[in-house]
Amino acid sequence: MAEKNIKKRLFHGNFFLLIVSLVIAVVLWLILSITAFPEVDMTLKDVNIDFSLEGSYADLLGLSVITSDINTASVSFSGRREDIGKYTADDVHISLGLENVRGSGTYNIPLTVTSVNGDQLNDVEIAPQYVHIVFDKLATKILSVDDGSLTADLSNVIPASNYVIDPEEVRITPSQVEISGPKDYIDQVTSCVLTVSGSENVKGSYNVSDSKVTLYNGNAEFSNDLVSMKTSNFMVYIPVYYTRSIPLTVTLTTNNPAVDINTIPYTLSLDSMLVRGQDSDLELLDEINIGYIDVTEINIGKLFTFPLSDTSSYTNISGVDSVQVSFDLEGYTTKRISIPNSRIYTINGQSNFTATVEQDRVNVTVVGPEDELNELDSSNFIAQINLMDYELSTGPRILTCTVCAPNHPKIWATGLTQALVSFEVANEEAPEPADDIVVDGEE
Repeated sequence: MAEKNIKKRLFHGNFFLLIVSLVIAVVLWLILSITAFPEVDMTLKDVNIDFSLEGSYADLLGLSVITSDINTASVSFSGRREDIGKYTADDVHISLGLENVRGSGTYNIPLTVTSVNGDQLNDVEIAPQYVHIVFDKLATKILSVDDGSLTADLSNVIPASNYVIDPEEVRITPSQVEISGPKDYIDQVTSCVLTVSGSENVKGSYNVSDSKVTLYNGNAEFSNDLVSMKTSNFMVYIPVYYTRSIPLTVTLTTNNPAVDINTIPYTLSLDSMLVRGQDSDLELLDEINIGYIDVTEINIGKLFTFPLSDTSSYTNISGVDSVQVSFDLEGYTTKRISIPNSRIYTINGQSNFTATVEQDRVNVTVVGPEDELNELDSSNFIAQINLMDYELSTGPRILTCTVCAPNHPKIWATGLTQALVSFEVANEEAPEPADDIVVDGEE
């Protein structure tokens, strides 16, 4: 009974009448709005501008929007209430009026507003009405170690005393970098330099990742916010080597025991060579032998040239690629000597062959001190053929002679001396006849 009384009071009370009145008022307002005021005004702020160039002449030219002074605009318009009544910024589209864009440059581009849903928009106003745009072609460029456009500046790295940086072995990783931006700006960039942070008293090779990256236009620094670089993180390997100046020597050789090679004076065009390498390798080197010279090749005024080559232990950094060896033969002269057959000998033969020198004499040019050489003639010289140097067989052969003047160690033969030698199998002793063999009719 109490519950039934409460419902009755609610239904007939003022609170219920108030709710019903509000609902009726809203319905009446909606009916009046739609019928009496079918159009509404609307303003949308911060609507994104569409910077697409698709289908325009600017697109055909390959242009791109480089910069713009604004990215959004405010739009005011009117329309049918049932169409635009719930519009948001996503329901309108702001596009660019690109009709006048005919090349790279700066333009004031008018803005156009349309409905994304295809609805009719009236009394359209946009603020601002224009956008200030820079158009240009986008371009990329590769700066590379290989072509010298990507380099490292090591001026802040100070090696210790007797140490040096080898610029040829500096390595940059990655070895190339790509920059992109407006073509006009990209064309101005000629190089990229990595300035390595400072370090002093450096005694060994090392890697460094701390470097300042700077673009250059020729010798002038280039900077523009529109130019971007794909990477600015580089690793630079800095090769630091120990250096030392090491004496150079040359070795004289001869198979003539009568010649004292220590009496033949010579001069090198470079006494020592500056090299770089590891401390442990260079400290063990007392000298560097550049090559060998056979005494038979030495003559008055003749020069010998030897290359200065790198090895696994050192690299030549002297700036000199070769060394000349000259012989200080002042007071020396040459003389033509004819050595007779009787003074041509074969030595170290084999018992199963006999060797015979076939020619009457050999002619040879000898070099020596002038006052000493003038007193000698052919009787003071001999020619030897060392058969141990050859594999012998029957028949004639042309063999090399060693010419010397015994007891005259400062005199040597120059050039190649050869003689004709013939070989025969040595005669073997005939075996004694057996007792049962009849010789001259006797038993």
